[in-house]
This record gives sequence, C-alpha cells and structure tokens, in this order.
Amino acid sequence: MTTLLAAQGLTWGTGSRTILGPLDLEVRAGETLVIVGPNGAGKTTLLRLLTGLLRPRSGEISWRGRPYAELSRRELARRIAYVPQIRPARVPLTVEEVVLLGRYPHLSALQWAPRASDFAAVDEALSRVGAEELRKRRVDELSGGERQAVFIAAALAQEAELLVLDEPTIHLDARHQSDLAGLLHGLAGESERTVVLATHDLNLAGLLGDRLLALEGGRILASGRPAEILRPDLLESLFRARFEIVRGGERPVTLLRLGGPEA
Repeated sequence: MTTLLAAQGLTWGTGSRTILGPLDLEVRAGETLVIVGPNGAGKTTLLRLLTGLLRPRSGEISWRGRPYAELSRRELARRIAYVPQIRPARVPLTVEEVVLLGRYPHLSALQWAPRASDFAAVDEALSRVGAEELRKRRVDELSGGERQAVFIAAALAQEAELLVLDEPTIHLDARHQSDLAGLLHGLAGESERTVVLATHDLNLAGLLGDRLLALEGGRILASGRPAEILRPDLLESLFRARFEIVRGGERPVTLLRLGGPEA
C-alpha cells in the first residue's frame, strides 16, 4: 500500500517535559488506522500533529513524501479533514452553514460566494450522514448524536483524502453510538478514503481498524491487526485492567472484567 503520511523521529512537549515520542509512524492510503490507549497516552496530541495543528518539537511529518513545512495550511486542509473531540458549546449557525464551512479550503482568494460545486458537495455530505432533513436547523438545537453527524458531514464536504477523528462516539448514547459506528464503518470501507481515529472504545477499534496502534506514555507500545493488539495480556499492560476477548467472528469482542490485572 502507498504511504500517504509518514512521521520520523516525531516528538512534542512543553518546557522540559516530553509529551509524545520519539516515534515513527506511517499511514497507508486506503487503510483505517485506529489509535488506542489510556487517558494521557498522547492520542489527541498525535492527531493534532498529524493534521498540522501542532508543530513537532523535533522530527518531520510528510505527505506523499513532501514535508509539511513545504505545504500551506490551505494545502493541508485540502488533504486532511479533522473532527476534534472538543468543539464550541454554542454554534449559532445552521447545519447547512456549518457543512459549507468545510468547503473553505477550496475557495479561491477572489471567490466571493460558494459555487454550485460547493453546494453539491454539501448535499452529498448531508446525504452521506443521513442529515438532509436537518439542513435548515440551527446546530445549537440538535442532539449530541445529530451534532456529531453534522461535524462529520462538514469534514466529508471538505473532500479530503484523509479523515481524522478524535473520540467520535464519546458522550453519545447507545443508539447514536450504533448509528455513528455504522456510518464510520461505511466510510472505512471506501477504498479511496483513508481514516485515522482515536478511541477508548476497543470494540469500535476492532470493528473498524485495519490496523491498531497502541499508545502508552507518548510512545508506541504495539502496532498490528486487531487480533494482534486486542489480546488480554497486551490490553492489561496498556490499561492496567483485566480483559477477556471473545472470538468466533471475524473481529474480536473485548470485555472489561472487574478487578485489577493481578486479581
């Protein structure tokens, strides 16, 4: 598989404290890479570095062999769409307006208004997430699951090759988690789309991931196929908790057991 994004010797930190790295990482075109790890492992920091929102303390990130330093913010936004975990509490815009913001990287300096192609991209994105009927509603009026679908639609309207999501199912109830998991599963199955997401949901990771990356203390503990990572011994080392893995299907199911790893 073609390497879409690569990081070599990547580190980031504040003051004298190193938060992430050093680490090397490749994201392959068409794959779904899922990053798992405990709180404080550096998952969000890594995503923000990969999207260009943070600059590494050392090391280099490149897109198809071109260092990020050679790419403008707009060029990166045409290639990478990011759905962060934390967003503004109030968004006084309609759904259509928010999704249309995803077209910003494609607007020229002299363009005063969106083109027909921009609205067509919005239509396609809203249809893809099943939110066409929400188009004229204010985002502030929506449920958590509906809002998440809208922000994903904005990322899809961006028409970027790489979609990056940080904890996409967090704070959602079971129904909306299921709906969103179905949407993400469909996106992950599209051969022309590459997905990188961070999640605490190990079953979601096993369902969606072509490859899982286990992050601990800002370093890569392990990387491999779901069956290679979702093992009780590795998960217990990673999360300091007991796990049981249920097999029998194509993807393993992870169960958390009561008591610490030594119980």
